[in-house]
Amino acid sequence: MGHLKLEHHPDSHVLVQVFRTVRNISDILEKVKKKEVDAVLLDERMILSNFHLGVAINRALHNERAGTMRTRHITTEIILALSPHNNISKSLTVFGITSYTYNVVAVTLARGEAELLEKAARVKQMIKGDLVNDCRGFQFDDLEVSSAYNVTNTELEVASLEECVVMKIATKA
Repeated sequence: MGHLKLEHHPDSHVLVQVFRTVRNISDILEKVKKKEVDAVLLDERMILSNFHLGVAINRALHNERAGTMRTRHITTEIILALSPHNNISKSLTVFGITSYTYNVVAVTLARGEAELLEKAARVKQMIKGDLVNDCRGFQFDDLEVSSAYNVTNTELEVASLEECVVMKIATKA
């Protein structure tokens, strides 16, 4: 889906890549367990938009700079920031990739453009799937997202799903 510009973190470069019909998810999971992946790998069904991702990335980078990270690595901190909960394990299960994931959102972060492109190329080489630039956005599951964030019908009467989710991320203690 391209580069994300982070207004509050202009020195951080972020690239979002979407891979569909991923055929080597078990190999990728092995590399994740061995900490050989320098990107955040997310289940596309749980990501609403670049704005949704941007809010979580901003929060994680803020926590990193403030020295208040709850996890050991910025990639895990981003997954935790996406979650409405403070439970790291649950966040990884809900938003991270699993053996049942077919569409993967890869978020790569770096301090410079050259480093970002190098990391993104390694991610692209690792994931055996169709890299897409879908102008229609992410293929999310609105029921699963609503359930994960406990969005009620009453909330949806006054705001969009994206607005409800972003509000819950932004106001999480």
